[in-house]
Amino acid sequence: MIGFETIGNATITCFDDGPILSTDPWIDGKPYFGSWGQPYTFPNEQIKNISKSKYVWLSHGHPDHINGKSFKYFKDATLLIPDHHGDRILDYFSSRFKCIKLKSNEWFQVSKNIRIKSFADWNQDASLIIDILGKDCILNQNDGSLLGWKNTIKEIISNYENRFLLKLVNWGDADMINLYDESGQFILPEASNQPSLGHSYLQHMKNLGCNFAIPFSSFHKYTREDSIHMNEFITPLEKHYEGFFSETHNLLPGHIIWDSTSEDYLKINNEPTELVIESPEKYGDYYSEILESDEKALITKYFQSFDHLPQHFGCIIFNVGGQETTIKLSNKKPKIYFQAPRSSLMKAVSYEIFDDMLIGNFMKTTLIDCDDLYPHFSPYVGKYGDNGLAKTQNELEDYFSYYKLNSANYWRDVLEINTETFIRQIITNDSVLYNVAKNLRDKLS
Repeated sequence: MIGFETIGNATITCFDDGPILSTDPWIDGKPYFGSWGQPYTFPNEQIKNISKSKYVWLSHGHPDHINGKSFKYFKDATLLIPDHHGDRILDYFSSRFKCIKLKSNEWFQVSKNIRIKSFADWNQDASLIIDILGKDCILNQNDGSLLGWKNTIKEIISNYENRFLLKLVNWGDADMINLYDESGQFILPEASNQPSLGHSYLQHMKNLGCNFAIPFSSFHKYTREDSIHMNEFITPLEKHYEGFFSETHNLLPGHIIWDSTSEDYLKINNEPTELVIESPEKYGDYYSEILESDEKALITKYFQSFDHLPQHFGCIIFNVGGQETTIKLSNKKPKIYFQAPRSSLMKAVSYEIFDDMLIGNFMKTTLIDCDDLYPHFSPYVGKYGDNGLAKTQNELEDYFSYYKLNSANYWRDVLEINTETFIRQIITNDSVLYNVAKNLRDKLS
């Protein structure tokens, strides 16, 4: 067969008379310190196809895309790594795997009938275009935003007959939403509105020139006792299709086998998994444990290493085991208050993967005199700092200079992001004016 199949959270496996390429396999394990589990079974046939793939493309550093427990399934594959600034992923794997660093926007032939283009962006995400037989084009956007590449990618897609969009579209739980106000009240996330997603899919397809879409990078459920309350905000697969109406575009099932020769598909019949709730203690997290003095010093050194944070925050406070550790940044009023268990916190700081604490959604976060962790905390710590190895002002300048030089549409996409940020600052999300402005921007992008 020549074609592809989709399975798991964000895995595409491409075939050219056998498995050739798989993307971001998360098969086993529970990432984010045990907080995330698979909502659907992983059939043996699809595991076998991943194991036999010649190449495995890894988009970015989050553990639902690069999953340590799943490495055993593709130990003989050649890893294809996007050209992220800092090369953290490449450097990590190069001693244990054969790796090829893919230059953005250059074709790489993986088989006679399949070639790919990878696109790294300044948010430490990456997207992938897969060309099959010169007529099928798959845009694997996973959970990125095509930053610096949107127009270029649209131009490439326009040359194909069948144009598939695979991207995260959901209510919005796959980030830190375990937020509280200063009175200790839980802040309901936008995901609580449970909006109809069909229109969003259609709009994204039209914007990028795709005529097919497949739900993707949206499959997980919370399984820790201290995060299962977030299951209220995950998007059931059937909800992706509500409100989708089109005679010219197709929203396909989440897990399929597509035959590029016959231009038809079969649905993979994988069953929902049972929700097995696990204690934080299974993952070494005891909420009674307190930080040792050397651990407090390590956390303080870690957060004080980010030059951007003192420009916007006065301090960061950690409550661990009922004891508070205050990290002084500046004299500004905004503060962030985290309540977290010791073990996962120290792993996140020691291995510089603090994003995993935010996305796991068991750590409680209180915002004091500030509205959000974006745009001045999360990306500067998790994206540019930890993954991009840019913490000081000079390193950040080099970081963004790199993407200016290595992104075809950098300034256009920066303008689009800044426009949306400005709109969000002056207009509330639920206002009519905000929705009109957002729809206008979407149509122009």
